[in-house]
Amino acid sequence: MRIGLDGGCLSNRRGFGRFARSLLEALGRVAGDREFVVFVDRPSLGRVEVPAGFATVAVPVREAPSQAASAEGRRRVPDLLAFSRAAAGAKLDAMVFPSSYSFFPVWDVGRVVVTIFDALPLIYPDLVFPNRRGRLFWTIKERVAVRSAALILTTSEVSRRDLMTHYRLAADRVGLIGAAPDPVFRPTEAGPDSDEALRRYGLRAGERFLLYVGGLSPHKNLVRLMRAFARSAPGGVRLAIVGDFGDVFHTHAPELRAEAERLGVSDRVVFTGFVPDAELVYLYGRAEALVQPSLLEGFGLPPVEAMACGTPVLASTAGSLPEVVGEAGLFFDPTDPDAMAGAMAALLGDRATRNRLAEEALRRSARFTWDLAARQLIDHLDGLGSDPQARVA
Repeated sequence: MRIGLDGGCLSNRRGFGRFARSLLEALGRVAGDREFVVFVDRPSLGRVEVPAGFATVAVPVREAPSQAASAEGRRRVPDLLAFSRAAAGAKLDAMVFPSSYSFFPVWDVGRVVVTIFDALPLIYPDLVFPNRRGRLFWTIKERVAVRSAALILTTSEVSRRDLMTHYRLAADRVGLIGAAPDPVFRPTEAGPDSDEALRRYGLRAGERFLLYVGGLSPHKNLVRLMRAFARSAPGGVRLAIVGDFGDVFHTHAPELRAEAERLGVSDRVVFTGFVPDAELVYLYGRAEALVQPSLLEGFGLPPVEAMACGTPVLASTAGSLPEVVGEAGLFFDPTDPDAMAGAMAALLGDRATRNRLAEEALRRSARFTWDLAARQLIDHLDGLGSDPQARVA
């Protein structure tokens, strides 16, 4: 089977890109005799790695999809068509999109598989798109992707149900695929390396802190997180918010800084900006807990990364988080700052509870591997076959 794989989101620094990169790497280990062709935009070619033995097609575009496929919908039609023509000329039995984020129209391809992580833009559009143009572009792209796909993949049962409901899809049109922490995320010992990482991002060795990792978008619910922190966290505890200020998605970093000032906790809330994995592992390892207050998550990679480091999770009950975190965390209603504050207080005030959750976090994280996710994709592809006449329209 000759399988195309969209590499347009490989250089993205958020969860979309991490999923695509990790899945591609795992496919290199489990692909067997299947032939893969990876389509990468030329601007990103020097920043991505394609497994040995996989063919790479460099697609000429004016702007990398990792930048153009933003909340404002800047992607150019000629750039989309450049990808479309490249895929059409590759004689593919199947085309896989690791994320609908960088989807482009396809033709002359046997089957199309698209990963859609959640129904967030359908449920909370005003929190995802800063303007009507971005929302319109996304709506058109997503509906074309859904209609084109023989199979849609998603990363949790909650997302599967949401997508079936919102797009009125039959159960056999939506399958599951896993996600996992990168191997870099593991338990680490306190020492000079971790002390230096803490200092670099405004934290002090030996101090207690809660950690948030992810986007700075409104749906991440960080205003309520800071309000809950201000109410419940002891004076010696700080909050580190790890998020990329240069993100192409809708963010409200200035509002978050203003809220910290209004609450009188600006000296206890640290905005680190983007943190590379080699240093992020130390922040996970030294944190009291990861706090994930999102209004909706399709999977939630930061929680499984934290669990792989032996760090417990304080998580929203929304979306996939209870499904992913299980017994390794404490949960709260994301719309209730008092409930969030109570979860923080319960963990920060009881070392035995924190240690119990940390042990469970390590055990649970072992369930998630990228090789398993790659095998799931292969199984889905084998189940579809390559007959274009069999595609569901």
